[in-house]
Order: sequence, then C-alpha cells, then structure tokens
Amino acid sequence: MTSFLASVHPYLTPLHTAIHPRIPFAPLDIYGAIRLSQVVEWVATGVLSPSAESDQPSAKSETKRVGKGKPQRAGVLQECMGLLVVLFGGETFLSTCTRTPPSWLITPKIGLLFCLIHILHTRTSLRRLIPARPTLTLELLLSIPDAIGRTLLLTRFSVLPLARQSPSFFALPSTPATLILVPFILAAPYAALAFTGTNLFSPEPSMSTPMELQPQGWLMVDAWLPLLIPAMFCTLLGPVPGWGVGLGWSEEEAITACTGMVLAAFLGRSLYNYGPRR
Repeated sequence: MTSFLASVHPYLTPLHTAIHPRIPFAPLDIYGAIRLSQVVEWVATGVLSPSAESDQPSAKSETKRVGKGKPQRAGVLQECMGLLVVLFGGETFLSTCTRTPPSWLITPKIGLLFCLIHILHTRTSLRRLIPARPTLTLELLLSIPDAIGRTLLLTRFSVLPLARQSPSFFALPSTPATLILVPFILAAPYAALAFTGTNLFSPEPSMSTPMELQPQGWLMVDAWLPLLIPAMFCTLLGPVPGWGVGLGWSEEEAITACTGMVLAAFLGRSLYNYGPRR
C-alpha cells in the first residue's frame, strides 16, 4: 500500500514546482487563481450562494439590479480585496501574532497573479470562458486539482515547516496545537469571513454569521477538513517534533494518502450539492 502511494507522489511534484526560472509560478498557482476567480464570479453575479454551497441563488447573494434592469455587482477593486483576504488573511493574522512579516509584504507576486487573472477573467472577453453555473460534471472534474491544492496547503506548506522547525515559518514551536491550528487558520476562517461573514463580493458588504458558525455549519467540508487532514498527516508521518505518535510513513506517502481523503470529501460534496435530487 505504502509503495503504491509513494509511486503516485512524483506525479504531484511538478504541479507545485515553478514552471520556469523566469516564471516563478507553479501550475497549481495559476489553476488556483482561475478557480477562485471562477467562484467569486458566480458569487458576485448571484449564481452561487456561498452560504449554502448550492447551485441555487439566495436572497443575500442575488445581484442587485438598477436602471433598466442592468445588474450591479461589486467593483473590481472590492473583489480583488476580497480575493486577498481569502489568500492572505490567515497568514497575516499569524504574522501579526508572531511579529513576522507576511509573504505578501516581502514579495507580492502571488497576490498580483490572483488579482490580474481575476481582472482578465471577469472584466474582459475571457469572461465567456467561465461556465454559466456550476454543474455536477464540472465540479467532479475540478475536485481532483482542488483536492491536490488543498492537501498541499494543509500538509507540505503548513505542517512540514512546523515539524521541521523552520525558523522562517512564523517562529512558532512545533506542538500538537500549532500543528493542527496553523493549517486550519491558513485555510478556513478568512475564506468564511470574506464569503459569508462580511459578504465582500456583494455590492453592499454586510456583517453576518459565517455559515460554518451557524447551526449544523460544522458539517460543511470546509469546516472540519482543515482540522482532520493535519491530524491525519501527522499521524501517518509521525513521530515528528510536537507529535509523538505515528506510523512512520514517508512524506510522499502521507501526502498522497491525505490527497485521497480530501478528494473523497470533495467528490462527496459535489454529488450532494449538484447530483440528482430525490
């Protein structure tokens, strides 16, 4: 089993490696920018209700109409600001707590990439390339790269720097709490805050209770997955500093196994949201 998982991992490595020395972006960076822009477009135009992860528009997410029926949406700068909150909110919070500079302050290339792609994707003729609304087939296909990107965020780019006690990673000690909470903070709270806590992609942002904090909100995939995957990864990989138990798997095997778990969760969510209704 572990040998099979190790054999799969080499196919993941090129996805998070820079395309070229002069193009400092990995394929997953570009895909992530396009995917997030796609979701923001659906939310901003009222096609998708972020609070219900459903393909049915809600009253809060409906695009307002003014004049002769022309739809009004949030301005491009407001949407880019919302994108940056989703991207860097958790990192900025941790940087503030630990008095370390966030990555966007040192090199803003990722933030610029996401904003540029969003502008091109939603304010030019390229907008025609965005599907009109999410469908079961589309979401099932995109669950694969979505799962790979989410897993890498919750493991390689958060847990491993802590476990290796990298001095440049927020200057935090490796403890059970940091190994679980740091990935969670990077992945979950500020996305929930941007989409449903402040409605940043609405023409008139307003404060509301994030969906994850509402009754039954903990059942949402984005609420429990960022807590489960780091614990699963540490258990498969351990023992490591801060996590005294484990199966002793290699990093590659553990990441591949976690990717399978995330993929199963995302496929299940797609089937639940967009599959046939009883």
